[in-house]
Amino acid sequence: MSSVKFSENAYCKMIMHGVKYPHCSVNGLLLGKSSSSKAKEVEFVEAIPLFHININLIPMAEIALMQVDTYASNKGLVISGYYVAPEIAKEATFDKISNNRILEKVAVNYRDPIAVIVNSTIKDVQTGKVSLKVASYSDGNYKHSDQIVIPEKAINICANTLDNNFYKKLVDFDNHLDNISLDWSNSKLGAELENLV
Repeated sequence: MSSVKFSENAYCKMIMHGVKYPHCSVNGLLLGKSSSSKAKEVEFVEAIPLFHININLIPMAEIALMQVDTYASNKGLVISGYYVAPEIAKEATFDKISNNRILEKVAVNYRDPIAVIVNSTIKDVQTGKVSLKVASYSDGNYKHSDQIVIPEKAINICANTLDNNFYKKLVDFDNHLDNISLDWSNSKLGAELENLV
């Protein structure tokens, strides 16, 4: 399997989503630079938080996937990954997210997408001990990877964003569905993260 690299933006948004809703399972999509799954390195440059209420609600997921796909295409990116942060740390296994309909939809357009399981608490983030499990997904099977690249800056920025309550600004697709004026792409938050880099 290719090595998997996370930009500061993608890493922090993924972590902030889990921290904002510690009482729920959350999920989201990961956008990469290349549409080629044959590359030696998969680099995720952005994370799009999806749901925290019901992470497997297919009609809402279909709407989100269409909108995110258009957004990604306009930026020259591709939906090439999926993340989940389970409510219960013991459920942080790929077996528990198997038969995931959103990941299956991603796999239709991007062969062998990357699945990421995030296991973090505020304390984990502040001490730089966030646990990520990464695997490529193909035909319902997972191939684990230990080759995860997270820039040191990303870990420090993420801890800093918690100290300043940036995670409260994060908008997921559930929030957007409740109030369509809320920006699910988190462009302002992304710009603030870029300034920290």
